[in-house]
Amino acid sequence: MKQTISLNRNEQFLQVYKKGKRTYHKNFTLHFLPNHMETNRLGIKAGKKLAKAVKRNRVRRLIKESYRLLEPNIAIGYDLIIVAKEGCLLADSLSETKVALYHLLKHARLLIKQDGASQEGPAREESQ
Repeated sequence: MKQTISLNRNEQFLQVYKKGKRTYHKNFTLHFLPNHMETNRLGIKAGKKLAKAVKRNRVRRLIKESYRLLEPNIAIGYDLIIVAKEGCLLADSLSETKVALYHLLKHARLLIKQDGASQEGPAREESQ
C-alpha cells in the first residue's frame, strides 16, 4: 500500500463517521471523507461481535490485500473506513472480498481510470 497510511486514532474514526458519507454492501460498509492530503488513510473495523480473533484477523487480512490490489485505481485524498458485517464470514475468499470492495468503491465514485486503459473490474489480475 504505497499511497495509503493507517487510520488508527479514535478521533479520526469519529470524524469520518460524523462528517463522512457511506455506502453499503451485504458484507461490508464503506465510510469515506475527503482528507485534503496527498495520501489515503485506511481504517478497518471488525468488532468483537463479528467472530473470534482468528476469523476477525483473517477478514482484516483479506480486506487489506483486496485494497492493495485495487489501490492503483482508487482516488487519492480520502479517509476510508471499511466495516465488516457478519456476511463477510461466509464470503471467505480473496476474490469475493475484492469484488465487494470494488462494488463499494464504484458506488462511492472513488475509482479512477488508468491512462487510457479500460476498466474491466475486479476480474482483471495484475501480472507480477
